[in-house]
Amino acid sequence: MDSKLIKTIETEKKFATAVYKNFNSIRFGMTPCCILDMEKVSIKKELSDWQELNSDLALSDVYSSMLGVEVCLTPTETGTTTWTSVDVQALIDRIEVLEVVAAIDEKDLNYVHTQASPLATWTIVHDLDKNPSVRIEDPDGNDIIAQIDYVDTNTLTIIFAIPVAGTAYLN
Repeated sequence: MDSKLIKTIETEKKFATAVYKNFNSIRFGMTPCCILDMEKVSIKKELSDWQELNSDLALSDVYSSMLGVEVCLTPTETGTTTWTSVDVQALIDRIEVLEVVAAIDEKDLNYVHTQASPLATWTIVHDLDKNPSVRIEDPDGNDIIAQIDYVDTNTLTIIFAIPVAGTAYLN
């Protein structure tokens, strides 16, 4: 198998593992066994994606004008592309758009409700602006089954047969 393809697969695998561990950390409060630098892993994946795009498309004139980048297509000894000029403002504008989109996506991650005192009905105001999926645990971490009624897109009630304390994870 091509060594470049193997390197790409390994990068994708590391990125997927890091995203999964980060998800578990955020969603369930599970600390990963090893510390992950999510930013470093993301940068490596983006570089891998960019190199793949660069090799597949050779940054044709259409892509060069779209990105505001001029490229010297003369191959170098290392096989990398030499950048001759970059429209810095276009790149900054693109990064700002991506940051706004990421901020919007992060708003709708999840909501955790902790019910310390046992109640037969929990009313949860989550402000997720949707009817989220719900997973409920008792204080020992065992899953609990209950009736869930959606009052509106920001409020729900959980009804139990007996008063219960625990945690509800909304996503």
